[in-house]
Amino acid sequence: MNKWAYRSMALLCGLLLPWAASSSAAPLRVSVASNFAGTMRDLVSDYTLQSGTPVQLIIGSSGKLYAQIGQGAPFDLFFSADAERPAALEAAQLIVPGSRTSYAYGELVLWPASDSPAQQLETFNYRRFAIANPRLAPYGRAASAVLDRLSVLSNTETTLVMGENIAQTYQFISSGNADAGLVARSQMTPEDHFWPIPSDWYPPIEQQAVILRASRKIDEAKKFMTFIKSDAARAKITAAGYRQAGAN
Repeated sequence: MNKWAYRSMALLCGLLLPWAASSSAAPLRVSVASNFAGTMRDLVSDYTLQSGTPVQLIIGSSGKLYAQIGQGAPFDLFFSADAERPAALEAAQLIVPGSRTSYAYGELVLWPASDSPAQQLETFNYRRFAIANPRLAPYGRAASAVLDRLSVLSNTETTLVMGENIAQTYQFISSGNADAGLVARSQMTPEDHFWPIPSDWYPPIEQQAVILRASRKIDEAKKFMTFIKSDAARAKITAAGYRQAGAN
């Protein structure tokens, strides 16, 4: 081999080796609905400590994350706030077969709540009332179902403010831009005055996760999903304000 061939090979190796290193060191990319972001950060911290695997979170509304996946976003896993979008991805053959699983059931609360929360909702004497956008967020669809059940939905046209996701909905209330609203129980602290909405007032908020077929880290994604199903992870999810499948 002449010196020019050696130089060409050295140049090629110099180009490929950094790419290979960066590819292997690339974090696992987990897209997650905003309601679950805080809980997922805690879970990721535990997982990284145990496995040494870096994880990058991409947080947003389920609707927007779903749209980005359809446009080819390079995510490895998708933790949705509903079951419909993961099912749609499965039907489109965009997930690893058999990977769709329920990881939590969300709960809706009125916040802040008075001493007579049901009456407070039925009277609906609010200047501004916040819910998540029903077109983008499953918690918004659940909130819309609650207002419809109470026959106040038609009276909310001038008082309703909609967050793009449940995190923004919470911000509307905490900042004083809304008097109250329907948010996720997982967002509440023990100091908050909230009222859990009866579960039969809205359809179940079944939250499902999938491993995306386009992932370049399918083996690592499977390990992460196994971790999410572990007893320790499930205990943290329950403590954060979610129900598990089969729980009342």
